[in-house]
Amino acid sequence: MRGLEALDFFLENWHSKMREFEEFCEFDAMLEYHFGNETKIYNAPVIIEKFFERKITFNGIEEINEFLPEEVEFDPASGNLYIKRNLFEIKIAPKIY
Repeated sequence: MRGLEALDFFLENWHSKMREFEEFCEFDAMLEYHFGNETKIYNAPVIIEKFFERKITFNGIEEINEFLPEEVEFDPASGNLYIKRNLFEIKIAPKIY
């Protein structure tokens, strides 16, 4: 599943783990950033705008900043969201407390 449909399904699936605000929702996640042979793991808040472009932003990480929903894929088996571009991939796994 890709694009806005994937983002909506992800948000619906993880709704109970999110903090809802008027214009965006936020949740804590583990991010795996793969660039070539390099892998970095971050723990960071993920912010998703509710309106207009529905940008996805990672707080406090300069290397990976902002993405549009057209770039995402949802894996229903794992419940994770993936952002894939030519040179890198980011896996977003919401934290379960």
